[in-house]
Amino acid sequence: MKKVIQFLLIVLFVGNAWSQNTNNETEYDLLKAPVSPASNLLGFAQSDINKPTDVSEFMVSLQSASDSYTSLPSNYAVDIAPFWLLKSKALGDITTKGLENSYGKNVIPQSLVLSFAIKNVDSTTINFNTNSTYAGFGLKFSIYRGDYDKTTKEKLSQIQNLQKLKLDLMQNIQDVTEENLPLEIIELKEKRKQIFINVDVNDESEDNLALIELLSKKAAKIDEEIEQKTAILLNENKTNSELKTIDDKIKTIASQFQLTRVGFTWDIAGGIGGEFHNKSFNQGKIYNAGVWTTLGYTTEKTGAFLGLVRYLHNPERIFALDNAINDQKSVSTFDTGFRYILGQPQAKLNASLEAIYRSFLSESEIDNSWRLMLNIDYALFKNQKLTFSFGKNYDGTTTKDGNLVAALGMVFGFGNKR
Repeated sequence: MKKVIQFLLIVLFVGNAWSQNTNNETEYDLLKAPVSPASNLLGFAQSDINKPTDVSEFMVSLQSASDSYTSLPSNYAVDIAPFWLLKSKALGDITTKGLENSYGKNVIPQSLVLSFAIKNVDSTTINFNTNSTYAGFGLKFSIYRGDYDKTTKEKLSQIQNLQKLKLDLMQNIQDVTEENLPLEIIELKEKRKQIFINVDVNDESEDNLALIELLSKKAAKIDEEIEQKTAILLNENKTNSELKTIDDKIKTIASQFQLTRVGFTWDIAGGIGGEFHNKSFNQGKIYNAGVWTTLGYTTEKTGAFLGLVRYLHNPERIFALDNAINDQKSVSTFDTGFRYILGQPQAKLNASLEAIYRSFLSESEIDNSWRLMLNIDYALFKNQKLTFSFGKNYDGTTTKDGNLVAALGMVFGFGNKR
């Protein structure tokens, strides 16, 4: 336990320092909970049923799973949102209005997450090969991601009003400056007007074209000088302090609220997992693969209710019985379940109860299984969450009595500028 506490303290310190030192601009708090489909496939996700939400550019999950937390985390997941990681003006509508849309052509790329996970097992693990390392790849995207909640709309409206006030103030500064130009700038502007007087721009003779080119260079040089002197005047304007005050207000509002959505949500996820014997990439094989969908509804006050439908194919063997290894070959399973999340959309602390029933599609003597989990997550800092899950998993792994699973995890989100 002492080692794990020391590890988490180090991670918190480094993560917080990294965030402060590398991201000087204001960021939105987008990290709601782990969303890793790859860790779902490998069986170490705190929750199998996740609510669609706005995503971080880069997310990292670390998890320790044991009955006493005496070992350091051995399960890792990295989630990447390629749209935001590589964002540019050509990638779609990233204006406030565009991001507010619940559905449409830009919602899928904006919500797309590519997920990678690694699972390492030790000698106490019952249902996995202790000589193997497991790796997973998955993806997830929203078809319908819900609407901004009341608090989000209010904060965005405040930012919009401040931005309009800033633009009006900037225009006023520009007008006042133009009306009170010093003599040297007025003379430069007059000189600029005189350059092309008595020059026939329609004459395409070689000599006249050469003259026009020479005069154009002279005009550009004067324009640059006028622009530089005008910029100095604008920067010296006393009302610039008011612009800074407005900017500070915008940054404060943006940093103190979450982009949170309510209403109907619908997402799609899937992926593939691999097992690598003797921890060698050359001795790899498919462990499992699957596709699933989650539908739900989130309210402003009473939380969120989510439903899951999932298909999984296990080409070699499936762990569905409590505390037992099943040697059935090529088994397919069908999962149905629900999750209720208790907590208001903007709350730091959220708790949820998740129940999933697993049945077999192929002929098998294996009994159906189920998963019942209590999940809790708490926002320690902006874009950093501590998560905890406790309950019964499909395979009853990670504890000595074979019935309960308890997992402690840390999730970090980086790069949330919008």
